[in-house]
Amino acid sequence: MTMTTRTILKRVHDKARADFVMILSDECESVLRELFEENKPKRVLEIGTAIGYSASVMALSSDCVIDTIEKDESRIAQAQELWKELGVQDRINCFCGNADEVLSSVVEGKTYDFVFIDGAKSAYKRQLEFLYERIEKGGIALCDDVLYLGLVEGDKVPPHKHRTIVNNMREFLSFVKNSEKYDFKLIGEANGILILRKK
Repeated sequence: MTMTTRTILKRVHDKARADFVMILSDECESVLRELFEENKPKRVLEIGTAIGYSASVMALSSDCVIDTIEKDESRIAQAQELWKELGVQDRINCFCGNADEVLSSVVEGKTYDFVFIDGAKSAYKRQLEFLYERIEKGGIALCDDVLYLGLVEGDKVPPHKHRTIVNNMREFLSFVKNSEKYDFKLIGEANGILILRKK
């Protein structure tokens, strides 16, 4: 990563924080960079593009090709401007739509060695189950915000407005822990970061 790309990323990172735009936590970014350094993924799927920050980090961390999904057209426009500025636009394919609706067409005929799930929290379990056949053996799935505001661990009844997400995330984590398909590591920092490796 050059000094110029670092400067661009820092500008986007700091503006997103100041404007309360949701991008990955600094802790998750650190984990993401480490995983890319160790594994050098070639084909990446991201669910939840937002303004393109995480896809930029991934594209600058290896020579991978990225498919990323986002439902907000204005966010996609911001992301595409960023990728062009960084010179990585030719390696990132952005698909507009609700992930549950477009995922099957996006991944058709493809496999991935790295998947980053950071979209609708209630969809994590079904998306991971759907993608199982599309993740290569030894491939990694990284899931952000799995402890959701600190409400997921334990068995306390969450506040009503968060109940659906918390219950779905509890079900997701239970599914992962009891699955024989993945090795997993749960990092309690930030909002909870889950690393899965397909057996």
